[in-house]
Amino acid sequence: ASAGTGKTTSLVLRYLDLIAGGLPLRRIAGVTFTRAAADELRQRVDESIRELLTKGAYLHVSLNERARPQFEEALLELGGATLTTIHGFMIESLRLAAPMMGLDPAFSILGEWEAQAIFEEELSSVFYLASDEATPLFEAKTQLGASAPELLLTLFRQRSLTQMFQAEGHTSNLALQKLFDAAYRRFELRLGAARLSPSEVERRAIKLIQNPQALKRLGERFKYLLVDEFQDVNPLQGAYFGALERSGLTTEVVGDPKQSIYGFRNADVGVFRRALATGERLEPLIHTRRHAPLLSRFLNHFTSSLAAQNMGFGVEEAPTVETKGDQANAQGRVELHWVTGEDAVGELRQSEARVLAGRLRHLHEAHGYPYREMAVLARSYAGLQVAETALAAADIPYVLLQGRGYFERTEIRDLYHALRVGLEPKGLSLAAWLRGPYAGLEPEHIAQILKSDDPLETLTLEHPTIAERLELISQEVRGTPLGALKFLIREPFIDGKRYVDFLETRARENVDALLFTVAQQPPGDIERLLERLNLLSRQTDAGDVPQSGDGVQLLTVHKSKGLEWPVVAIFDAGRAPYHPPQDVYIAPDSGHIHHRDCEHFETTRKAIVAREDEESYRLLYVAASRPRNVLVVTGSVKNNKLGGWLRAFEAMNLGPEAKAWDRQDFVLQTHPHRKGHFKLLPAATAAPPLNVAAYIDRRFRRHEQPPVTSPSRVKTTDFENEPLPFSDPEEGERLPGRATTVGTLTHYAISQNWSADNPVHLDNLRSQEVMFPFTPDEQDDILNEVKGLLLNYEALLGNGLPALDEREEDYPELPMALPVGNTVWQGIIDRFYCANGVWYLEDYKTDQIIKPE
Repeated sequence: ASAGTGKTTSLVLRYLDLIAGGLPLRRIAGVTFTRAAADELRQRVDESIRELLTKGAYLHVSLNERARPQFEEALLELGGATLTTIHGFMIESLRLAAPMMGLDPAFSILGEWEAQAIFEEELSSVFYLASDEATPLFEAKTQLGASAPELLLTLFRQRSLTQMFQAEGHTSNLALQKLFDAAYRRFELRLGAARLSPSEVERRAIKLIQNPQALKRLGERFKYLLVDEFQDVNPLQGAYFGALERSGLTTEVVGDPKQSIYGFRNADVGVFRRALATGERLEPLIHTRRHAPLLSRFLNHFTSSLAAQNMGFGVEEAPTVETKGDQANAQGRVELHWVTGEDAVGELRQSEARVLAGRLRHLHEAHGYPYREMAVLARSYAGLQVAETALAAADIPYVLLQGRGYFERTEIRDLYHALRVGLEPKGLSLAAWLRGPYAGLEPEHIAQILKSDDPLETLTLEHPTIAERLELISQEVRGTPLGALKFLIREPFIDGKRYVDFLETRARENVDALLFTVAQQPPGDIERLLERLNLLSRQTDAGDVPQSGDGVQLLTVHKSKGLEWPVVAIFDAGRAPYHPPQDVYIAPDSGHIHHRDCEHFETTRKAIVAREDEESYRLLYVAASRPRNVLVVTGSVKNNKLGGWLRAFEAMNLGPEAKAWDRQDFVLQTHPHRKGHFKLLPAATAAPPLNVAAYIDRRFRRHEQPPVTSPSRVKTTDFENEPLPFSDPEEGERLPGRATTVGTLTHYAISQNWSADNPVHLDNLRSQEVMFPFTPDEQDDILNEVKGLLLNYEALLGNGLPALDEREEDYPELPMALPVGNTVWQGIIDRFYCANGVWYLEDYKTDQIIKPE
C-alpha cells in the first residue's frame, strides 16, 4: 500500500466485510503503529457503521438488511473493541493469559527510560560482585575493561532484535553475553510479575506463543487480526504475529516497504518482506487520493528508477500508482533546485536556504498558498536550523514543530544544576550554576571559588548575595519537586528577576512544558526527578515542545510520517546519512554479538551501514510523498560530488548535470554559488511596527496574603484536641478533632433552627459524618457540650437577639466573597438577617475559652 493509497479506508472496509460475514467485532483485533492511528481507525469504523445503518451504504458497500443486527451489535461493542497499538495488543494478550505466564493480570508498564535506569543499577551490582577474582564473571569484566558499561547498555537498547543474544567464539563477545545475561536476570527479578517495560512486553509475548495453553486461550478470544504499518515491526514483534498466524488466527497485514524508516527503533523491513513471500499476497492498493496527477507521475518515476537499481526497495515493492478522486483535477507542481560551488558546504547550505525561502514566498504570492499550508522537511535538526534562519531573515512566518535534544537544552540543564546544587553544592553542577543566570559570575571568579579549600565559604565572603540565593534554593529543594521547580522558575529572587525573564520565547515554552510534565506525574523526591532528567538528557530522540503559531511548519522527515500538506519542501537533500561509530554491533538477522575486536566486526558493520543507506532512500520517499499539490526539493553540491539523496535524483536523471527545465508545472534549476549572489527579495508587504505592551516591564510580586483566602485560614486557634490524621495524608482528608466537631455540630444545629430539648434533633446531630470517628461514649460527651451551647444560644433569642419570628429576612450559613485590596476573602457567614429594618451579622463562637479577637 503506497503512500496516499487509502490504507485506513481499506481497513475500515475490511471491518465492514467481516462484520457482514457474521464475525462479531469483539473477535476482531485491529493493531496499528501509534495511538493516534488506533484512535483514527476506531473513529472511522464507528462512522462507517453509523452511515451504513442510517443511509444504507458506505462508499461502495451497501447494507444487507439481514446483516443489520450484526452491525447494530458491533456499534454497541465498539467502545470496548480491541483497536490498539502493537504493544497494546501484546499487553492485552498477556493479561488474558497472565496466570499461565507467571504474571499479575494487573501488571503495570514502565517507561523505557525507567527500565534502563533499573538495568543500570543491576549492572552496577554485577560489576561490584565481578570485582572478586573468585567469581565466574571476574574474567569477563577484566576482558572488557572500562568500556563494558556502555557496551552492555547498547545491548540493552537493542534487545528487541532478538529473544536471546548469541556470541561466537571470540572472548570479548562471550564476555559481553555473560555480563549481559547476569545483569538481565537480576533486572527481570527486580521487575517481578507486576512490572514490564515495552521491550519486556515483547519478550514475554514471545514466551506466550511458546506456551500451547496460552496460545489456545488467545485463539479463543480473537478470530481475526488486522495489522497496519507492518513494515515497521521489529523482529520480536514479527515473530509474535507469525506464530499467531501459524496457530490458526487469521492474520491480515498491511504495509509498504518503501516507507520502512524506523531502523533506529530496531524495525526490520525484512519481517514484512518475509510475510509477503510466505503469505497469501493480496492485490496492492494503487489509487492515491492524496497526490495531484503530476506528483503521482513524479513519484512513479522516482520509485521505478530507484527500484531498478535496488536503492531502498525492489521492483515488486514499487507498483505504479494512479490519482483518483478530487485530486485528479488538481494542478500539481514540482521544483528541483541545486546549489553548486567550491566553497564550504556550510556556505552552500546557507545559499540553498535562501533559494528555498524565495521559492516559498513565490508560491505564496504568485500561487496563493498560505504559509500555514506549507511544510519544510529535512533529514536532520541541523538542516532545520539553517532553514529556520533563512525564513526568519526573509520575514516568512514559521513554526518549529519539533526540535532536538529537549533535555539537553540550556534552560533545562540550568534547572537541573540548580536542583542539584540545592541538594549538594559541589562539582560540575556548582560550576554550571555559578556561570548561569542564577549567579552570572565570570569564569575567573568561578575558578577562584572552585579552587579554594572551602568553595561555599569563599562564595559567602566574596559574593554574599549569590550565597543567599543558594541558601534559598537549598531550603526549597527540601520540599516537593514541583514546589522547588516553581520557585526556581517563577520566583523573582535573582536581583528582582525571575529565571524566565532571562529566556527567549522558545526557551520559556520549554520550561513551561517541563513544569507541566512534572505537575502531571510528580516524582516522589528531588533525587528521582534529577535521575530522570539526567537519563533523558542522554536520549537524542527527546525533542523540545512544539511551537504554537501560524506559518510554515518545520519538522524532520521522521516526524512527518502520516501527515500531509498542500506544499512540501525538502531541504538539504545533499546531506549524507551519518553512521556513528560503535564498539559493538548486533547482527539483525541472527542476534549475534560482534565486538570491535572480533574478526566479523567489520563485515557486520558494513552490512548494517548498507541497511541504513537503503533506509535513507526510503526516508526520501516518505518525504516526497507528503505533498498534495506542490513539491520543492533543494540540495547543495560541492565540487560536483553528489551525496545523500542527490544520488537518488541522479538515478532519475534529474541531478545537477541534467537538462534544465522551466515549465509552469516543473522546474529544474542549478544555481552556481557566488558569495553574496543570493539576495532575499523584500517582503511583499512591510509589517507594521509593533507597539510595546504597557505591562511588558511590570513585575508581579507576592503579596502578604494569597489571591484567595479565608479568615479562618489566617486565624490561629489552639484547639483542645489536635486533629487526628490518617496514616497516609494522601489517602483522604484529615479527621476532625473534638473541638472542631463541637463547633461544626453547633453551627449546623443553629442554621437548621434545631432545639436542644428535641431528642430527634439531637439524634440527627449524632448521625452526622463528623461523629463517625468517635466512640459512643465520646459522642455522648460531645452532644452534652453541644446541648449546653444550644441552650445558651436559645436563651439569647428574644433577649438580646431578635427572635426568629421577628425577622423579615434570614440567611443562615451564607456564602461570602469580599474583595479587599489584592485579596478576595471567602468563607461562610454564620447568620445574616434583618429584623425591624435593622441588619444583623452574627458569628458564633464555641470555644471554651473566650477570645474576643
